Amino acid sequence: MVEKPPSAAQFMSAVLAAVHELTGRRPPPTWTHVEKLQRKLATSNTDAVEAAIRLAVSKGWMRADGDPATSVTLTVDGLKLLVPRP
Repeated sequence: MVEKPPSAAQFMSAVLAAVHELTGRRPPPTWTHVEKLQRKLATSNTDAVEAAIRLAVSKGWMRADGDPATSVTLTVDGLKLLVPRP
């Protein structure tokens, strides 16, 4: 059976969570390589990962180094999206 791909919102949430995990859950700005992020997400779709990074940067949830990005970090606003609300 073919697995249904995640929605854009689910993928973005997975990207933010993966960056948080890869940086050892340390506070921003703690950087990780995009290659590690892609491996953590278990996807070979570099276009999707790059698009997610660009969107997150434009929303202020992440910062990126390079174009295309080679390293990324969450921002404080991006970290707030991962914290469960009471």
